[in-house]
Amino acid sequence: MKLKNLRLIAALALFATVLGLQSCNGEDPKGPDCNIPNADLSYNLNIKQIIDNQCISCHAPGSGVAGAVGDFRNYAGLQAYLKNGKILDAVVNDKTMPQGGGMSQAQRDSINCWIASGYPE
Repeated sequence: MKLKNLRLIAALALFATVLGLQSCNGEDPKGPDCNIPNADLSYNLNIKQIIDNQCISCHAPGSGVAGAVGDFRNYAGLQAYLKNGKILDAVVNDKTMPQGGGMSQAQRDSINCWIASGYPE
C-alpha cells in the first residue's frame, strides 16, 4: 500500500513539474527589478538612441556580421525579440550584447525598465 502511494505522489510531482515547464514559454520575460525611480521610458524618446548606437551596426541588413539576427533599425524590428525575451536576456541578464561591450550599466538599466514597463513605443 505504501509503495502504491509513493508511486502516486511521484507521478503527481512529475506531472506538476512538466506542467510548470510548459508554462515557461518566453511570453513574459522577467529581468531584474527596475532601479530607475519614476522611470517613464519610451522607444522613441529614450531607447532608440541606445539601439542606434549599440546594436544596429550588427543587427541591420547588410551588416555582414555572421550570426547576427534581426533588423533593429526600427521598433517593429525589435518586437519579436522583445516578446520572446532575447533582448532582455542578452542585454540585461547575461550582458553578452553588444559583443565587445561598450554598453553602460545605465543604458542596460534603461532597457530593463523599458521592457519591464511593456516597452512602449
